[in-house]
Amino acid sequence: MIVDIDLSPITVLIIDDSRYARSFIKSALFSFGARNTLEAGDGPAGIEMLRANKVDLVVVDYDMEPMDGVSFTRLVRTGDEVPCHDVPILMISGMAEMEKVMEARNAGITEFLVKPVSADSLFRRVRNALVNPRAFVATDSYAGPCRRTVERPVPEGQDRRVAPPLPKPKPLVIVPPGVAQPMVRRAVEQGQQAAKGGADKTSRKRFKAGTIIFREGDNGDEAYVIETGRVLIHKDVSGAQVPLGEIGQHGIFGEMALIDDHPRMASAEAADDTVCMVIPKAALKAQINRTPDLVILVVETLLHDIRKMGRELVEARARMKATREASTSPA
Repeated sequence: MIVDIDLSPITVLIIDDSRYARSFIKSALFSFGARNTLEAGDGPAGIEMLRANKVDLVVVDYDMEPMDGVSFTRLVRTGDEVPCHDVPILMISGMAEMEKVMEARNAGITEFLVKPVSADSLFRRVRNALVNPRAFVATDSYAGPCRRTVERPVPEGQDRRVAPPLPKPKPLVIVPPGVAQPMVRRAVEQGQQAAKGGADKTSRKRFKAGTIIFREGDNGDEAYVIETGRVLIHKDVSGAQVPLGEIGQHGIFGEMALIDDHPRMASAEAADDTVCMVIPKAALKAQINRTPDLVILVVETLLHDIRKMGRELVEARARMKATREASTSPA
């Protein structure tokens, strides 16, 4: 799958009553280059988000309570509740029966996707909705994108059109002619350069006790497996170091930043004289590229949750420490 469009300016609203499903879709969109995402846990909350924000694409689940995806779509298309009645809507459903698909189509969805969702299928639907938008139709019986997805010559005397075809809207994103998205080109070039320079091979590093291996906020280009020694992981909170944990022999650390390309979430410090096997980013990426997209998305979702829990854990420990110090300090 090659991401050939720049989705960074696009804002996507994800509506699903499953927190895991929202995280899954958000991680997939992030891997495509979409950095601006909003989330809602049900239809009414999604309507409020549309009222308050400029949204370029909606991804909504079919089966939700108290308002399902079809009812949500109909409400949006009326234009009574939100100003963006013509926003592209991609519906995801666990049901593939024809009557369900037709119901969603007649409600005014733009694209329909059946679970289980893969990264490739999701990207194709997102890309088509943004690159090949359909004219918006508003009649007494239907409001939504033109349901004629394929233009074919009609048999003589059977054309039911009462007016000329509506003009095709401009794409929301442009596909550069013959040029892949810059982030894809950079990743390919980095991998090729690393392979030529032998950077895809593992090596070993020694760290004296007290050495900072990497700091919170650094870019990640290596992961480490401890052969001997111990490593402390800690975060900085208001200038104070709050411990997250300790890693011993055979433990691995520093891998998260290599997988999700985010900055280091914490600092790593050698507690003892430590020897680590070093795994370069190119080597890890080479293995990840052989992994099915579905597994990658699950891993990225888990990493997103781990980073969030790590921040919450540090904040809780910092509050507990401040409370203990306040209770033991002299009046």
